[in-house]
Amino acid sequence: MFFNRLLLLATVLSLGVVVPAPVNAQSVREPQLQLSQQSVPEQKRQLIKELIELTGGEQMFRNVSQITSAQMQQEINGILQSIIPESSGISEAKKEEMINKINQDMNRIVTQFNQRLMEELDFNKIMETVYYPLYDKYFTEEDLQAMIDFYKTPTGQKTISVMPELLVESMQRVSQIIQPQAIQIFKEIFEQEVERFNSK
Repeated sequence: MFFNRLLLLATVLSLGVVVPAPVNAQSVREPQLQLSQQSVPEQKRQLIKELIELTGGEQMFRNVSQITSAQMQQEINGILQSIIPESSGISEAKKEEMINKINQDMNRIVTQFNQRLMEELDFNKIMETVYYPLYDKYFTEEDLQAMIDFYKTPTGQKTISVMPELLVESMQRVSQIIQPQAIQIFKEIFEQEVERFNSK
């Protein structure tokens, strides 16, 4: 039982998924964002809004979330196959059973999480507390207008259209480069943890 839990926890952490501590509804606090306290001049707000809408805005945000989720789900099985050490004494049949069970659980959890996130996401709040203040902080009105002008060109439109695919392919290639080393490091740490537990 402990081994299963440790493997699941390690897998979750290796994928960069943060599992929050249990909380009740009353203990969840709204994040305090200093930037959201600043007022953005109306003319600049309109430029920021136009730029965000022109570049895909909410849909791009949702696409990136879904791409990240899909990429994570695709890699789960390969990571699981690699991180269970041969010295663990687990038979191939048991290993496959564990991997299938964790895969099913992780896929179900990630899918449910992504669906809930997309349903409950308030993009207007993100605009107000993130995009308006940050674009106001880092770009002048002239900068914003220049970006709008660029994204209205054929090259700008192509940039917008290929960005999701570019993101997917770049993630895949980066993963291919770092995954072998990351898995080896993880296997070594995992073996140490199993040994430490068994020595208690």
